[in-house]
Amino acid sequence: MLTRRRFAALSAAVAGATLAAPLKARASATRSGMEFGVQIFMVRDRLGPADLPATLRLIHSVGYATIETYPLVYNRPAKELKALIEGIGLKAPSGHFDYDTLEEHVDYAAELGVEYMICPMIARPLWDSLDGFKQAAAHLNKAAAKARAAGLKFGYHPHNYEFRKLEGGRGFEVLMRELDPSVKLELDVYWAIEAGEDPIALMRKYRDRLALIHIKDRKPATGFTYSPFDEHAAHYTEAGSGTIDWKVMLGEARRLGVKQYFADQDGTDLTEEESLRRNWNYLSQLSF
Repeated sequence: MLTRRRFAALSAAVAGATLAAPLKARASATRSGMEFGVQIFMVRDRLGPADLPATLRLIHSVGYATIETYPLVYNRPAKELKALIEGIGLKAPSGHFDYDTLEEHVDYAAELGVEYMICPMIARPLWDSLDGFKQAAAHLNKAAAKARAAGLKFGYHPHNYEFRKLEGGRGFEVLMRELDPSVKLELDVYWAIEAGEDPIALMRKYRDRLALIHIKDRKPATGFTYSPFDEHAAHYTEAGSGTIDWKVMLGEARRLGVKQYFADQDGTDLTEEESLRRNWNYLSQLSF
């Protein structure tokens, strides 16, 4: 099972490769007129310092317009990473940053030029009680305040564990209640469904927070899970290959004003390149 390893410490890496020559400035057109990007966790085996330029060129050549950065590539100076991304013809409007070091990375995020600084997962010990989620909200609010002061928007990406029923309620409601109103929501449609939730209802209820969407499809499956590390949670497949009605999901997100959409394949039966292309081929031709 392939899942996010949000808690793993980043290994030290040597300085990066030389910058690639600029490619075409624009990504390929889509039927919807919307831009699609890639959360680069889905090409995590190709993110080493020597591999990254070629990986970004591949993403661009497939047709994607944007990427969402991930901590595995923060082993080079932010300005250098920004120049590499932009020199290839991509944009990076958003980046994921680890929970434990959010405040320390605000300056890095600002130099990188992202619009959104996203926390993708809170510390595992906080998952099991409402008090834990309240502690997490306080931690996130501190980081959000520092991010705002640096001119950034701050957001949170839920998985499925936030929707587990705990004594007194669920963590997701605690977060939505306790987080500063400025904190945005990056909704992963797959993980909402995996937890038994209705993504459309979540979009509408939290429309004032909703800003970004993660896309991966779900194979036919019964039952729900409440941990992304549960072996029974991995029903991943590429957009258009599973059970999620993306025309409805993305149409509603667009109606509510969402402009950032990222393919985010936590796992795949294909190669990473095949997965990139399969997602793009579907999303670029989807009208919504």
